[in-house]
Order: sequence, then structure tokens, then C-alpha cells
Amino acid sequence: MESPRTGTRTVILKGDSETNGNGWELELHCLPNAGPDIAEHLHLGWTERFEIVSGSAYYKLDGVRNTARAGESFVVQPRHLHVHPWNAGETQMVYRQIDKFDHPSPQAVQDVLGTFATITGLTREGKVAHHGRPKNIVQLAATMRTLNKHGGYDAKPSIGAQNFLSATLGRLAEMLGYRAVYARFVGD
Repeated sequence: MESPRTGTRTVILKGDSETNGNGWELELHCLPNAGPDIAEHLHLGWTERFEIVSGSAYYKLDGVRNTARAGESFVVQPRHLHVHPWNAGETQMVYRQIDKFDHPSPQAVQDVLGTFATITGLTREGKVAHHGRPKNIVQLAATMRTLNKHGGYDAKPSIGAQNFLSATLGRLAEMLGYRAVYARFVGD
């Protein structure tokens, strides 16, 4: 997948079949001066490890911006607000992202990675705003519903508010045919 907003290229190294449904491993190639692809968020039931392969990166953890260089890594435990690494240098920065769930869930792996692919496709179609979220509130609700189901939440609004919106507007969005994952984008 390549982000039309930032030019970041994401390669899936391991998915649900290689991790027995316990998570995934990605390699991301970030252009110079490219900002983050994903807004500040948290996960309730999975841990993320980030390893900087080349270049230098900024990342945000619990509201604090940090720097990591090639050969360094950091871990984000469940329930900690964070922003994934973005390029802090004048050359391409590459990092590995290893996500591990607290229990196996092949469907969660497929849904979350499928949501990433769908957001990338919707961005190419001009349907995603500059902050990386769908412009259409009904599409956003369908996306939130799937991510919330698997324990992924935006930094704001509160988890309770997001759960309420997922259960109401998200359910309505699905009844209207909106999805977090569209087959036409999976495999892009």
C-alpha cells in the first residue's frame, strides 16, 4: 500500500496466517518530511513494537514527542496514546511495526489490515480528509465500528462516546451498505 497523502509505502511482511492470528508485521518506507499517516490513537488489547531500520523518526507516546534513530526501538503497551513513527530526517526512513494481540484473532488481523487498505484506496479517490479520516461521516462511522470492535480507538472523543457512536451511527452505516473494508481495495 502507498499512502497518497504522505507517500509512505507499507509492505505486509506477516499477516494472520503467519502469526496464527496473533497480529502482523509491517515494514514502512517514509519519505523525507512526510508526516504521520495515522492520527493519535490507542489499542485496548494489543502491543506494538516499532524498530527503526534506517533514518531517524519522530513518534508520540502518551502526549510526548520523542526521537528514535536507526537501530533503536520502542514498545507501545495497550491503553497508551501514541502516534506511529514519521520521518524526522532529510532521507528516507524505514521502520518495522510488529503488532501482537493479547489473544489470537485472525478476523481482527484481517479487519484491521483491510481497514488500512481501504483508507488508502478511499484516499486515492479523494474521500479522506487531510487528517486521514474519511470525509463522509457515515463512512467514518462504519470504519470506527470495525476498529472499535477490535479495540482500536482515536485519541478523541472518549472511548465511551466512540462506543456509543459505533453502536448507533456505525450500525446504521452498515445497514446502509457502508463498510470498513471494501474488497476492491484489499490487495492494493
